[in-house]
Amino acid sequence: MKKVELLYLSQEDILSLNIGWEEIIKRVEMALSEQANRTIENPPKRGIHTRQDAFIHEMPVFLKDMDACGIKWVSGYPGNYKYDLPQILGVQIMNCPETGVPTAVMDCRWITAVRTAAATAVTVKYCSKKNSKKIAIIGAGVQGKMHLLAIKHVLPSLEECHICDIKEDVLDDYVERMPEKSNVKVKKFMSISEAVEGVDIIVTCTQKLHKPIIPADALKPGMLGAGLEAGRAWPEEIIHGCDKVITDDINQTSSYATTGAFAGGLPSFYCELGELVDGKIGRENDKETILAFNVGIAAEDISLGQYIYERAVEKNIGIILPLMEKDF
Repeated sequence: MKKVELLYLSQEDILSLNIGWEEIIKRVEMALSEQANRTIENPPKRGIHTRQDAFIHEMPVFLKDMDACGIKWVSGYPGNYKYDLPQILGVQIMNCPETGVPTAVMDCRWITAVRTAAATAVTVKYCSKKNSKKIAIIGAGVQGKMHLLAIKHVLPSLEECHICDIKEDVLDDYVERMPEKSNVKVKKFMSISEAVEGVDIIVTCTQKLHKPIIPADALKPGMLGAGLEAGRAWPEEIIHGCDKVITDDINQTSSYATTGAFAGGLPSFYCELGELVDGKIGRENDKETILAFNVGIAAEDISLGQYIYERAVEKNIGIILPLMEKDF
């Protein structure tokens, strides 16, 4: 039997490819479209939980139209700051859909960061009011940063960001770094109720929460809200009182209702995000209140991972590792 090799790509290898938001969002939209059209095998996430509020998830997928497949093995440990480690870490394996042979092993931290923000940016593209100018982002960590960059890319009218976090040093870092990176004015807040006043969009980029943190009257007519924590940041009054609720994967999102998500129970979903990509109308008027809960699907990771793999091969980036020299 012939030798089998695979490509190893570190975080730094991936960053060296200089992949921009236009490319990232395109690959995420391709994945969302396949999800909406059911041209994928994308089972709900399964995981293990070795510490409180922590997880390690396995996320396999096959995108049939793209003819791409692989799996992400990703962990989320909020307490990792005590060990000088990132909260999110993991690897992604790409496979040949014809033979099943692993073609690449790559860092998935950057992929997770940008594809999560890109999914929200797609939501903003179809569901925000035209010429929205102000956003409140709750959570100034990696996702808080990535969301401002991704949303600004699809919403050039954005002028001001209200950033709120419980850690003042994290807030100060955000205020120092993000205005130049995003070309958006940034104001810091320690109070969520003050941060969400007068904005057009609210995005919660928080950890797993045990009770809602967004004020019940925060989502005014015409506003868009988005949460990364399966609705845990949002009160019942908003979840069940807004005009439309959107998600990336209804089946997967619904499974979170059994774990304490969604105050007041599972909402009625208007559509999946991929349906908007394929032409369904998101926002129909300037008075609608719209809420989005995109929990993240493996299709987004593998779609972007396939693109990264192809770019790396083209540019001769990464390290070739032997998997099998010969039959035993």
